[in-house]
Amino acid sequence: MTNSEVSNDPPGKPPSDDEPPDKAVSDKEQSGKSPSDRNLKVRLRARLQVIAGALASIAAVGAIAGGLVGYWTVWKTLRTDVFPESQKTQKQATARPDLAPRLSLVVLPFANLNNDAEQDYFADGITTDLTTDLAQMPDTFVIGRGTAFTYKNKQVDLKTLGKDLGIRWAVQGAVQRAGDRVRMNVSLADLSTGRDVWSDRFDGDRMNLADLQEQVTARLARSLNVELIQAESRRSLMDPPTNPDAKDFSMRGWAKVYQPQTKVTNAQAMDLFDSALRLDPDNIDAMLGKAWCIVSGVLSGSSTSVMEDKKIATSLVDRVLAKRPASANAHVTKGNTLLYGDPERALPEFDAALEIDPNSPVAHATKGIAFVTAGRAHEAFSPVQIALRLSPKDPSADVWHFFLCHAHVYVRQYNEAIEECRRSINLNKLNWMPYADLISAYEATGQLEMAHQMIAELNAVRPDFTVQWFRQVDYARSSNPQFRREYDDIVDGLRKAGVRDR
Repeated sequence: MTNSEVSNDPPGKPPSDDEPPDKAVSDKEQSGKSPSDRNLKVRLRARLQVIAGALASIAAVGAIAGGLVGYWTVWKTLRTDVFPESQKTQKQATARPDLAPRLSLVVLPFANLNNDAEQDYFADGITTDLTTDLAQMPDTFVIGRGTAFTYKNKQVDLKTLGKDLGIRWAVQGAVQRAGDRVRMNVSLADLSTGRDVWSDRFDGDRMNLADLQEQVTARLARSLNVELIQAESRRSLMDPPTNPDAKDFSMRGWAKVYQPQTKVTNAQAMDLFDSALRLDPDNIDAMLGKAWCIVSGVLSGSSTSVMEDKKIATSLVDRVLAKRPASANAHVTKGNTLLYGDPERALPEFDAALEIDPNSPVAHATKGIAFVTAGRAHEAFSPVQIALRLSPKDPSADVWHFFLCHAHVYVRQYNEAIEECRRSINLNKLNWMPYADLISAYEATGQLEMAHQMIAELNAVRPDFTVQWFRQVDYARSSNPQFRREYDDIVDGLRKAGVRDR
């Protein structure tokens, strides 16, 4: 998901919602002294690259003037032209205030548990930036900062809050200083029950609050994107609608995608996206989800018709980008369709995703594995490590640790490879890919007993695995000579360890 600025408030809310646009954006932006001001400008410039030249000119004028009027004008155009789904959701919620949209929420002002003005500013900044980022999730209804901050330093009854604002979810948090460290607790509450459905804790160095604010916001946005979809999907399954619509099926499909990936979960997600598209052939999230599943099958070696699957996925993702050009996930998916067979052409797609959302852990991680496939394994470590810093508990963390393992094997750092592959397997024992690298690394370091143990586990996970099949599948990933030379070392290690050849 990508980042954005403010969201619309529903009508009939407290007077703070009637502030001028530049006031409602954020008090910290007015002061010009926010520790995240630089980050906002960087994110804005990145997003403007996907907009027409006229918008870029407006942004340039706004930047030169240093005023918020130009910024607000650009933002309104971004909201209208690039994120029409969010606008549609806002209008639907306004028209039917009795029906709370599925992905409707408020980010309540984070509490400052110390008497520290600097930390209070930091807590307010996290609240504002998180509201900004979550507002960009497609089909979301996010209560704006103006309304949210009327609840600052007040006791809030969550069930009443949900009824008053016509929403389903609330994000709450608290910040506390302990020496030179800042600790933050965050939770997602279901307003129908008043109970938390997810919580997490973050720690950082208070000496650099600007960087900490950016890191925490990025991690929270990704975590909450995933958790909100999964929580709403669970709600839908527990209390299924009489006539589920395309959004129901699409949301359930993405909840499956966010589970540890196997061939079974991928197929289940695909079925849900197909159900959504039967009801609404133009559902953007379902199209993107189906393309994602198809490409996942190709990259995992499960596809029975790679060329046909890539053709279908490319068609779907191109349709998505035509309707939603500022979708980082769409560019990542398009990059993945190119990754199998043409990794050098895939890299610009991952760069495009990062221009839209510099904090997308998925884009960073997949860029890393593209470097490996392009014969540039030494360049793979940094982007994958960034992904894991941004989202260390991500549903895809097992795959990202495998990416690190894979890169280490390619540059013959076998001890490091063993460590990362073990982490990958511990997170998801049903993913066959780290087993192959782990067997080869154990053989290279003379640990044949461990290699044989991993062969048994690999055969249990993927009974049809053979060296010939493995070589055929991965040779098709890239014709780069360096990639193939390094890959042959893995294949040779599998043979020496005793993996069956055919």
